[in-house]
Amino acid sequence: MQLRRTFWVRSPLQIVIAVTVISMFLNVSLPLNFLSVEAEATEYPFRLTMSPEKTAYKLGELVYVTSTLTNIGEENVTLQTGGLDRMDFFVYDENFIRVFQDSRRHFGTVLVLNRSFLFPPGDSITGKGFWDQTRDGSGEVIPELWREEALPGIYYIVGVFSSRTYNIEPKTPAIRITIA
Repeated sequence: MQLRRTFWVRSPLQIVIAVTVISMFLNVSLPLNFLSVEAEATEYPFRLTMSPEKTAYKLGELVYVTSTLTNIGEENVTLQTGGLDRMDFFVYDENFIRVFQDSRRHFGTVLVLNRSFLFPPGDSITGKGFWDQTRDGSGEVIPELWREEALPGIYYIVGVFSSRTYNIEPKTPAIRITIA
């Protein structure tokens, strides 16, 4: 008589163990990190929060970044578009050389818009930008590097709110992402 053993899930503990083993295998073999990371900077009366969708990306995958600006003051503030007040994010390589600036992609639009709007206490403005894993020339003046594709490695994202109206520029701490 020959015994055959087959794995059948019979208890919740077996399910948990199986899912854990599969997840560990996928995390080692694929760059899939769905952990959301958020960075924050405050300069009264504003709080800027910035968060990429995840911290690990495949080569060539779009890196989406969400930025939220909140009026934490007790009074209305007036924001100016047209380049005077803007949310932005920068991407730096592992040597902290800037390789991308989100607002450079929207430069033509920034010149057209020229208006102001009231920003009440407690209100937030959220914007979503992306990095297509290419250099945009914002860190260097060497045109040959523009549109060069990013290499696998470590990069850092920093959120910025530039306000000429209030003469402030809060920057979030850098969030480390990996491209594999």
